[in-house]
Amino acid sequence: MSEGSRAAGPGPALTFLGGVGCARYLLETPGANLLVGCGLFAGPDALWRRNFSPGPGELHTADAVILPSAGLGHTGFLPQLVAEGWRGPVFATPGTAELLPVVLGDAAKQFEEDVDRWCPPGPAVPPFRTEDVTRALALVQPVEFGTLRQLDGAELEFGRVGGGLGAAWVRIHAGGRSVVFAGPLGAAGHPLLCPPDPRPRSDVLVLAAPQQPGDRHLPGRFAAAVHRAVRRGGSVVVPAAAGGAELLLTMVRDLMDAQEIPRLPVLLDSPAGSAGIEVHHRAVTERWHELRRDGRVSEPGGLSGPVPDRPSIIVAGLETADSGRVLRHLAALLPDQRNGVVLLGDPPPGTRAAQLADGGRHLKIHGRYVPVRAEVTALGGTGEFAGPAEVLAWATATPAPETAFVVEGEPEPSHALAKALHAEAGWCAVVPEEGERVLC
Repeated sequence: MSEGSRAAGPGPALTFLGGVGCARYLLETPGANLLVGCGLFAGPDALWRRNFSPGPGELHTADAVILPSAGLGHTGFLPQLVAEGWRGPVFATPGTAELLPVVLGDAAKQFEEDVDRWCPPGPAVPPFRTEDVTRALALVQPVEFGTLRQLDGAELEFGRVGGGLGAAWVRIHAGGRSVVFAGPLGAAGHPLLCPPDPRPRSDVLVLAAPQQPGDRHLPGRFAAAVHRAVRRGGSVVVPAAAGGAELLLTMVRDLMDAQEIPRLPVLLDSPAGSAGIEVHHRAVTERWHELRRDGRVSEPGGLSGPVPDRPSIIVAGLETADSGRVLRHLAALLPDQRNGVVLLGDPPPGTRAAQLADGGRHLKIHGRYVPVRAEVTALGGTGEFAGPAEVLAWATATPAPETAFVVEGEPEPSHALAKALHAEAGWCAVVPEEGERVLC
């Protein structure tokens, strides 16, 4: 039966189990249940604490997990699912498979450090530990871009989606129906990676809402924030995770080479960021097809250990500032008005990064309130993700699906994209509710 025609009977069913920035899509096919994405939640405390609770039963019905990218919003719950007893194959692109030990291993260490310093109300244990990551990684089976993998009556294919090494759209064909999961979409002008592959035809499209587009004035605004801190005799801290750290350090290198900012010490206090850069260098050496030929990632200036007693640039994850080593730097730098904090992208509401962007006068870090006296500068995206117009153009360049579901975004951009798909292309576009189940 060809794509676009209906299978006899109800066909596959799809349940939306994730939320903002969190991919968890359970596709029930005639032969197997496939979980696309197994991410962590980000946002207010009530949402963040869901990561510390057992996974919903639907996740445990999955016969296999498919990871669209290495980001925690796509992969971060996998070790906990494995710790709860799930066993099955995990499929990912080679790039994602290379980055998983970096991203998940660092997340496990950060969770353990956070619990040691301060445990919020609830179980005094992290969601998962390093040994859970090791067990999860043993289940991963890499699948090359553009190849077809058979899965108990279903067919799996990955295509480049951009935005990060290994990031992919996922096409699953089963029961005479085809579903494509795509997003977040990388920008066509990404400084390091090639543009996304065209969207394949499908009966159903699950499309991530657009991210905040890159700002062509961002390097200048970043440089201005650094100069202000240097004049005050302070340092700048930038919350950034793997992927974002690569672009940030490349921008810092370019600004220093152009003498638009002074040559300051640069501290990358992120094992995930450092290892991510090593993976990128290996990708350059091995000539991965995802990379632009002129894409070159900068490395930090060799600084390690404690922050020096002079103006510096400190890069540490997570970008939401809800966990990890960045909290230690924020606790140290925020009370001093000489320092600066630079926020990139559009942080999810309720996160510490969002509180800073909204002008919060204090942050609660490891059980203590820290006054915010440092200058906070909120900038746009670094240009790795596509904005609304680019997402719309990419989606509508291929014939319309029967239904498109806009996911993973805040309500406003999600509904705006759904409205644009309907108004400009005549699509049936829906923003699903968490837990909603539909037939494909």
